Amino acid sequence: MSKRLLILLIVLVTACGGTAATTTASETDDTTTTAPVEEEGGEEGTGETVDFADMPQECIDAFVVFLQAIEPVVEGFDFENATLEDMETIGTELEAATEGPTAEMENLDCPDPSGTDEEAFAAMIEIAENEAPGTVAYFEWIESFAGSFEEGEGIIGGSSGDCETDIEMMGAIIAENDSMGDMTLAEVTEFGSLMTAITTECSTDRAQEFLSQPEVQEFLASGG
Repeated sequence: MSKRLLILLIVLVTACGGTAATTTASETDDTTTTAPVEEEGGEEGTGETVDFADMPQECIDAFVVFLQAIEPVVEGFDFENATLEDMETIGTELEAATEGPTAEMENLDCPDPSGTDEEAFAAMIEIAENEAPGTVAYFEWIESFAGSFEEGEGIIGGSSGDCETDIEMMGAIIAENDSMGDMTLAEVTEFGSLMTAITTECSTDRAQEFLSQPEVQEFLASGG
C-alpha cells in the first residue's frame, strides 16, 4: 500500500462487496500516471497515482487482509472517549496485529490514490463495510480526527488567545485530572493547544512562572 495511506491509517495509534478473493476495483478510465521515480536507498514511491477504482487487485486484497487483522482489535472500541492510557494499550495491540499485513503492503509498493483524502477514505470505508464492518467506526474516527487538524481545530481550537485565560483553562484541566493518562485524546489535543498558546501569547517570565509550578511539572511528567 502507498506511503500516504499507511500514514493515514497507522500514525495515530503507533502515534484505511464480497471477500478478498472477489472484491474488485470497478472498471473506469480515470487512471492518471506520472513517470516512475527512480528509487534511491530503498525509499518507497513509484511516482504513480491512480483512481482508487483502478488500484491493482493485489493492493485491494492486501488492504482487506489488513482490515481483517485489525477488526478484532478495534471493533467496539470507543475512540472518542478513550483515555490516553487506553489509546496506548490499543496502539500496542494494533502494532502487533498489523506487523505482517503492513510489511506486505509496503512490499507491494502500490500507487497512491488520486483525488482527495476524503475520496480515499470514502473508498476505504466502502471496502471496510463489505469486508470487515467492525473497522468502519475506526476509519471514520481517523478521518474526523485528521480533518480537525487540517481545519486548525487541533492546533488552536482549545485556546482563547489570551494569556491569563489560557493559563486558567490549563489549570482547570490539571485540577480535574489525576494524570494525562486519564484524559481522552481530544482533551490531550486541547491541552497541547493551551501549552502552545501559553508559550507564544504569554511573556517568557509569565509562561515560565506558570509552567514551573510543582503541580504543573508533575502533571506534565505524568504524560510520559
